[in-house]
Amino acid sequence: MDNLTISITSNFPRYSEKKKRIRIVPSALIMIVSIALSACQSQATEKTMTHKPNNISTFTAFEQKIAEKMSLDIRYFCADINGKPSVPTSKHCRQPVTELPEKLAQMISSTNVGGIVLFAENVQEIAQVVQLTHDIQQASMKSVQAKPLIISMDQEGGRVARFAKMTGFSGNMAIGASYPEHGTYFAAQVNAAIAKELKVLGINNNYAPVVDVNTNVDNPVINTRSFGESAMQVAELGASAVNAIQAEGVMATLKHFPGHGDTHVDSHLGLPRVDHDRALIDAVDLAPFAWAIKHSQPAMIMTAHIQYPALDNSVFVSQSGDKIIRPATMSRKILSDLLRQDMGFDGIIATDALDMAGVTHFFTDVEAVVETFIAGADLAVMPFKVRTPEDIAAFNVFIKDVAKALMIRVEQGEYQLAEFEQSIARLNRYKKQYVEVENISIAQQLQAANAIIANEKHLNTEQDLASAAVTLLKNKQLLPLNVTDVKKLHFVVANQQELIALTNAAKSVLARVLPEGGVDNIAISYLVADSDESTKKVNMLLSEADVVIATLDIKTASLVDLGGMDDLMPSYGSATQQQQKLTYATLLKQQLTLAAKFKTPSILIAKGSPFLINEYSELADVVLLNFDDRIYESENKEAVSPGFNASMAVIVNESKALGRLPVTLKN
Repeated sequence: MDNLTISITSNFPRYSEKKKRIRIVPSALIMIVSIALSACQSQATEKTMTHKPNNISTFTAFEQKIAEKMSLDIRYFCADINGKPSVPTSKHCRQPVTELPEKLAQMISSTNVGGIVLFAENVQEIAQVVQLTHDIQQASMKSVQAKPLIISMDQEGGRVARFAKMTGFSGNMAIGASYPEHGTYFAAQVNAAIAKELKVLGINNNYAPVVDVNTNVDNPVINTRSFGESAMQVAELGASAVNAIQAEGVMATLKHFPGHGDTHVDSHLGLPRVDHDRALIDAVDLAPFAWAIKHSQPAMIMTAHIQYPALDNSVFVSQSGDKIIRPATMSRKILSDLLRQDMGFDGIIATDALDMAGVTHFFTDVEAVVETFIAGADLAVMPFKVRTPEDIAAFNVFIKDVAKALMIRVEQGEYQLAEFEQSIARLNRYKKQYVEVENISIAQQLQAANAIIANEKHLNTEQDLASAAVTLLKNKQLLPLNVTDVKKLHFVVANQQELIALTNAAKSVLARVLPEGGVDNIAISYLVADSDESTKKVNMLLSEADVVIATLDIKTASLVDLGGMDDLMPSYGSATQQQQKLTYATLLKQQLTLAAKFKTPSILIAKGSPFLINEYSELADVVLLNFDDRIYESENKEAVSPGFNASMAVIVNESKALGRLPVTLKN
């Protein structure tokens, strides 16, 4: 049979500039299929891996490759005690994995699993993280592939940052706010610093940057994680972030394809749907991905559990029997035809977490993995929870079940083994480029980590971004404040930590702008939300103040802040938590209203989502928006808030508010 060459003209004219040619060699394809089927069906040619000391399971070569296309989280693990389960069920396990248990090390070695995802519970101290990633890779080197695996973490900066010891940064919307003055500068500087810190910890894949175009003000899961509402601005900043991350030897991950920006449903909790027409999808949702593919060659793109009827309106029958439009993560039209062929992406396609409700409400565990593999995904992220030794045994069965189900689909002609092998080759190609085991001792790696993590240069970059992003949303002729006329400042804050950080920021900037000793002549009073000061005293302090400065940190609740479905417990969004927020919200509005009654000028320093501050900003004379809600302890044991530092500098006219809000607010 002659070689067959097919010319495919892209139906995606905005992003495809030339025809793509695919060469199919039938004889070679038949050979690949024959070899693969033989490996799966012939026990005589099986390669086996065995757990030590317990012979739990053996895997065929095909099953080993199935596991290689999976990335597990090891957030919690509860070992047996005296041979008996330490928790009633794995759902009750909340023991953080900060050291790699022997059982998990054996699982990594024996299953040939391709990746591990770390969460905040896994990363608590620098030395501990270095040891953990080292042990994970040592376990992987004992697997049949004898190669290090992909260790991933969500370290976007801002709202989603798993390791508190790293430099925090203000997040993508802050970078978007800095864009009019600074262009892509902070996208590059911030992401280079994040990547340097990840790499020295032994983490080789960052689930960042987010390149969703935030066109929905009610979006609970993207919000300030987006660079803004301009597709072109998001595209440029996203590509710059990718280039910066990968220049430091860490894989970047564009997310969430084909776009999570215009949704009001959190895909952790449900299945969002985007009803844009194809022209709008091309111009907005897909534009940042297409631009980054062309200008930065991202190693990875993460899918979204979102329905896009204009891209794929085919339906499937869910496990409950309902007919549902296929989500992007399980859509061959979206992952293979659009992303792979039309847009020319040749990197790793990874799923968003498969334990999210946008998947689990409709697919069984096995179905979810099989469907996403057939759709074109290379890496199934968090497809199975391993929390106990029993779960490890169940995971072994799960691998076999996925292999069996996928092979049935191959036999039915719905999937080609050649595609499977291409996916494995793709994973190995990027692992070879970015994944390595450090050829230095643990002590040397730790020394390097201590020198890089949250070093002075990175902390200065964090402060520079906070200062560049601070945005003046409202000013009733109060700023710049004439501090020479101020004798009494009154703060209204949510907690003691904010009070200390705001006081430090105020005293520091006042000491710089006032004559020597002048700061000592300014009295600072305060109201902390959890204090028990009498109403009479509070009102007196408020009425006597020259200026009231209040703080507000507000965001829409989403499981992304915490990590994922393991946080979906009674305590998340509990009545107690909601009541605490409501109490401060009520107090803040009351204090701003009283300030107006007493004719005391008021300044609101807002942090968090700009979409949620209207009801407060109406009551204040000045509203300053900063995006950095981090407060950390300096080497001098002082509470530092880059956001408060930036805001106070604007208030006293030491610097200008040059940030420009990259989204449009509701009227």
